[in-house]
Amino acid sequence: MKIFVVCDPEGTAGVVDMRKQCALEGPYYLQARKMATLELNALVEGALEGGATEVVAWDGHCNFPAGIDVELLHPACKLVMGAGDEGPQGLDESFDALFQLGLHAMAGSSRAVLAHSFTPHIAECNVNGMPVGEIWMNTYLAGSYDVPFVFISGDKAAAGEAKAIVPDVESVVVKEGLSPDPVSLFKVAPAISLAPEKAREVIREGAKRAMSKIDKIKPYKIESPFTCRTRFLDPKYAERAKSLPGVKLIDAVTAEIERKDHPWVVIL
Repeated sequence: MKIFVVCDPEGTAGVVDMRKQCALEGPYYLQARKMATLELNALVEGALEGGATEVVAWDGHCNFPAGIDVELLHPACKLVMGAGDEGPQGLDESFDALFQLGLHAMAGSSRAVLAHSFTPHIAECNVNGMPVGEIWMNTYLAGSYDVPFVFISGDKAAAGEAKAIVPDVESVVVKEGLSPDPVSLFKVAPAISLAPEKAREVIREGAKRAMSKIDKIKPYKIESPFTCRTRFLDPKYAERAKSLPGVKLIDAVTAEIERKDHPWVVIL
């Protein structure tokens, strides 16, 4: 069994501050990267116990040094490196399942931790009228290769978002936002988190359980064509988007594109 893991540090236990923990120059960035790597290692251990024979992870947090410390990586895990953060590089039809580790909810989510959609200056993305974020896009891409999405870890809002897409996905909640109102990505909001060691324990157990769901969960599919809209926080981003091929403005902050091949949301 060959599995592909999408990794993002924002959904790691103990991570609540974008500037201090997720930015490369942040004073606690190396600590957050270590915690994210150890969560990945726990996932690998659980997946191997559940029958995985090969694990490939994509570090979805910008370019090197990114969000995973390769020196601490589990020896049974291969890491896609130097591929940037524009979608899971290396994912194809050869994989048996998609796992999403350390994911966050989409922009505008309530009781979320570090919620955002692709970039900090997007208020909302939707495809055919359905709000979508990174969890959805990863799941759709895997489904286009007939690969089922079977596991997610992250905050409670992210887990709920994943279950709305694939109800039977194995979900592991490592923290929960306490603010009932949506919070800006760069504003630190109250949250409650598992201890990192406990988070690794439940991730290991969840990954093992997820392996038994691979043959039970169908790949996620939606039919084309796609109407993709992005609502930005500032009109200047919509103006920039207008210069992209096929993009039109709906209003001062909203850009739209019609696609037949792939639900490409407008991201700047």
